[in-house]
Amino acid sequence: MKELILNSIDEKELRALIKEVLTETIRDKNPEVESKNDSVLKSRFEVVELLKISLPTLNNWTKKGILQSYRIGNRVLYKQNEVVQALIATKNLKYKRG
Repeated sequence: MKELILNSIDEKELRALIKEVLTETIRDKNPEVESKNDSVLKSRFEVVELLKISLPTLNNWTKKGILQSYRIGNRVLYKQNEVVQALIATKNLKYKRG
């Protein structure tokens, strides 16, 4: 094992170096840390506005499994990244031959 002697480094610099190494390690192990904003929860009305569809259509897509909804109490919420992924998956199905 290599030996490292830290004579010319003060405590603040050492803490900053350790923090930087830990942050890089966590980011490498868990790439979802960077994409926290992707899992923003949207209400039914926000998703309807985003997709330019009606509430009954959103309800039908949820029942068919096209979109995944999450219920918290009486509220029905959707993850923004899952809505975008559903759009991409639907677009890919349009050009699929079979």
